[in-house]
Amino acid sequence: MTTALLKLFSLLSLVLAVSAISCDTASCKPPSCTCPSLNPPGGILPADAPQFVTLTFDDAIQPASYLVALELLNLKNHNGCQAKGTWFATVQYCNPALAQRWYSAGNEVAGHTFNHIGVPSEAEIVSGKLALVKYGGIPRGKLSGFRAPFLNYTKDTLNILLKDSFQYDSSATASKDDAYWPYTLDNGLANDCWKGICSDAKVPGLWEIPMHSILDDVGTPHLMDPYLDGNATVVEAWIRNNFDRHYNGGRAPFGLYIHPVHLVNNNASMTMMKSAIAYIASHPDVYFVTNQQLLKYMAHPVSKTLLDTQDYMQCPVPVIPTEICNGRDDTGVIGAKIDQGLLETCSFATAAWATCYGCPATEPSVDNPTPAPRSVEGSPGFRFAAPDTCDPLYWSPTENKCYCTTEACKYTESSPALKMPVGGSKGSLGSDASALVRPFMDVKTTLTILGLVSTVFAFVC
Repeated sequence: MTTALLKLFSLLSLVLAVSAISCDTASCKPPSCTCPSLNPPGGILPADAPQFVTLTFDDAIQPASYLVALELLNLKNHNGCQAKGTWFATVQYCNPALAQRWYSAGNEVAGHTFNHIGVPSEAEIVSGKLALVKYGGIPRGKLSGFRAPFLNYTKDTLNILLKDSFQYDSSATASKDDAYWPYTLDNGLANDCWKGICSDAKVPGLWEIPMHSILDDVGTPHLMDPYLDGNATVVEAWIRNNFDRHYNGGRAPFGLYIHPVHLVNNNASMTMMKSAIAYIASHPDVYFVTNQQLLKYMAHPVSKTLLDTQDYMQCPVPVIPTEICNGRDDTGVIGAKIDQGLLETCSFATAAWATCYGCPATEPSVDNPTPAPRSVEGSPGFRFAAPDTCDPLYWSPTENKCYCTTEACKYTESSPALKMPVGGSKGSLGSDASALVRPFMDVKTTLTILGLVSTVFAFVC
């Protein structure tokens, strides 16, 4: 049913892919404001722009799904750096040690709520971030993105993100005519206008990274997990054709949006996805990046010839003289495992659960995402939280020591501390929380959509 609903939303976006907002490029200027555009930012011609590719993964980070993601990203960008991806992680069923390992490898961890509940409350959003920061060793300021479960968001969702210091949302869907480069919501939302919130969703400073659909041979859009919608040969052709359209067009970022659990033990789909990704990577000027890297480019766009000189495209290797609990292999000893002997395994019934930062006395929840630690300071095995002046990549929680000794690795947390909203999980969902689909403005549009609904359900059910 979830797949059917996502297809429905994509089809509705295709029919109503007309921006309901106006944006004046004379007054809306980077880095603080960016208008929706099908063309590269900064006046750069498409032929002179890099082609960014974003591989994103959704839901809990578990051992099997983690290995799927690593396998799909097992390639190098043209600058010699490892390809990167973004994981929109829920806390329920997530292993925090794997979240830290994902971050420490240079990838991005973003929010996806605590329990994967549709129309998420502020408590669901904030508790998810608090738990991942606390037990996954991710700086607050680097957990800056969000995707709504089931792509079920409202204008209140976007306002919550801004209030709680998120940098961007990536829940809105796009087809062909609204396949924009990322833009800020200063003037409203330019995608999913069938929901009736575009002109109302003015959230100055918050970025939207649209999710671009893959169109099949008859123009039907497919969004997440396209390998579930056809045989491998056909779907790979869809992916290649849609990438070509981006690459030979305005070079808007090309995304592949994946629930990796669907690829576990799915050899045919994995082989197809790796083949499609290899085809994409074979083109000049292609870079597999995180959403955070993409937004750094949007704030200060450069031509493709200068991209490799940008700080955010570098891949420095931390130099740490001893093995610390940070999600990396710090010493390179043959046969050694990452964080060997340093992780603390917690006995919770929901999933494998380990962390560098000490087990909590009780299992985290939406109402209490960071319970008191099982060990108290001064007792054997107590773990120290990283201070705001040290990136957890360089922090030893067992020694209470930062191994960063140069300006190159210096980090100062600039994102304000988060607090749970009053009322916890029982707090308000917002004034329009129930308005997933709002009343439409005219009979013609309504009839068109009702006809589409019938078509979609005939197609997917």
